[in-house]
Amino acid sequence: MASASNPSGPEPPKGAGIAVRAPGGGKAKKLLSMGGTFLTVAVLTGLLWVWADQSQLLIQEISLSFVLATEADSSLVLLSVDDGSGEAVPDDTATGGKRITAKVSFGGTRSRLTELQADLQSGQLKLLSYLSEVTYLAGKHSISVVDLLNANDELRDRGLTVMEAEPVYITIELDEWVLIDKIKLALRDTPKSQRFQPRIDPPEIAVQVPSSLEDNLPEELLVELGEIPEKITSEETVSGTVSTELGGLPVRPALSTVTVILQPRKQSDAELGPLPLYAVLPVDMIGKYEVKFEKEADKKVDVKVVGPAGELAKLQMPPQEKVRAYIRLGTKHTILMAGYYTVTVEFEFDDDVHGVKISGPPKRVKVRLEKKPTAP
Repeated sequence: MASASNPSGPEPPKGAGIAVRAPGGGKAKKLLSMGGTFLTVAVLTGLLWVWADQSQLLIQEISLSFVLATEADSSLVLLSVDDGSGEAVPDDTATGGKRITAKVSFGGTRSRLTELQADLQSGQLKLLSYLSEVTYLAGKHSISVVDLLNANDELRDRGLTVMEAEPVYITIELDEWVLIDKIKLALRDTPKSQRFQPRIDPPEIAVQVPSSLEDNLPEELLVELGEIPEKITSEETVSGTVSTELGGLPVRPALSTVTVILQPRKQSDAELGPLPLYAVLPVDMIGKYEVKFEKEADKKVDVKVVGPAGELAKLQMPPQEKVRAYIRLGTKHTILMAGYYTVTVEFEFDDDVHGVKISGPPKRVKVRLEKKPTAP
């Protein structure tokens, strides 16, 4: 029965509050819950993709090239590589090694293989393998390309394994470096160098050579001249690059560059002749036209030349073997049948004649072309 003082029923306990639900509160919690779910799903999806990439190992064939070389301070020198193709393996000038081309089957994840192929194609990855003197001695060795590449730090760091390779094996030949205390330096013979009397400083240097070259050592190590001024009237100092090859084999010169002092050679004069004068005609006119000279004497020419005395001596015995005189004729020399055309004589020297020039005014002769009568 209800109390008379509280007709509506018993009083609530002291300290008890009345719960009030905020408008929309259930929707906010629901959104927060959904956001957390989406984030969890995204993270799990990413982890699943990573797991799938790592768990599915693929095998892919990739064509590549790598350089095989010895260490810079090695006592060994790599003389040759035979990859079985029958062609010479090209040198890699930056390392002094040999560049080898191969088809390689790699095992790894899809992302790693894609990254490897992209880096090789862009040139960002340059594979280099060194031959350790701890492993090899002088002589010939057969090496597995698979083993060689699997020992490469770059490929191992990428988590890739070489499964197969073509060529399967390569044959290398190693030799030992020996020191030659002194070898003479000489300027490489070029048309430009023939204009000067060179002096190289120092004239001799020490050089390391393969031991197989020691008993048959060439007398001189060549020096390549750098940029030469067009006109030198007195002594001129230029730089020369010492060759890193001797007798067809690699060498290690003590100096990479030397000083070359150039002194102009003394010029001499000479007169050549009489030289037979040849007519050069287009192919379709040969045999159909005859060359007519205004003067019979113009069929041979004399010419004055200037150059180093040694080079002029080459032209004297006999001159026609080392220098040729000719005129160029064509259709335009057939129009004026009653007259003659003035044509300039040209001269050509053999390749082993350097620094010689024609002196004096140009030689000219008067000629015309007459068509030969056709056979009845």
